[in-house]
Amino acid sequence: MKSAFAATLTGVLSLSTGSGLQATEIKLYPTGPAQDSAFVRFVNGSTDDTLSVQAADSNASLELTTSSRASPYMPVTGGTSIGGTLRLGTDTESVQVKILPGEFVTVLGFDSDQKLQIREVREEGDGFTAVRASVAFYDLNEDCKQPGVQVAGRQVFLFENGEVGKWARRQINPVPLQVQLTCSGTPTGEPLNMGTLQAGERYSLFLVPGDPARSLFFIKDSVAN
Repeated sequence: MKSAFAATLTGVLSLSTGSGLQATEIKLYPTGPAQDSAFVRFVNGSTDDTLSVQAADSNASLELTTSSRASPYMPVTGGTSIGGTLRLGTDTESVQVKILPGEFVTVLGFDSDQKLQIREVREEGDGFTAVRASVAFYDLNEDCKQPGVQVAGRQVFLFENGEVGKWARRQINPVPLQVQLTCSGTPTGEPLNMGTLQAGERYSLFLVPGDPARSLFFIKDSVAN
């Protein structure tokens, strides 16, 4: 049995090999044959403002709020560059991202010192499993030293000793989960309720710049269809 994420991914790849369907399935960028496909998503790392994404040479756009932070992964042609403009509040920045075949790229926009900053996080697709959930932790916060993520109320760490700009991913049993951020071993902020993890699905925890007590959030990964 395939996970919903894997099934959706397979469906997207199948559509990519068909004729005349790509333009109706992809909101921002064109895709190529399945063997060349790569994937990009945009994530709003601000705790206060909406992140707007405008594709280059197109009227297509996205609005990512603080309550709906992430776009789905969108298939694009691997080995090519995509461009666009990100806007957060009154600040705008152009972005140009080259994505290799098979890569999953997250473009994160956030505010630092009241200016829009952009970071790219690159993953290769890992193996999907129908019996466990996959959780990633992306550390982008320089103020939280030796960040860790533990099961709330227990001395069980899912991730330890994170490094700024690095990420890690692991498989977890599909159970109800609340997590607690730690900085230098000290619980920081309130526990984050991730709900009941679903077998075969992927989740992403982000620790973005700013006050660490307010900077941890999660999203459930998905692929555009």
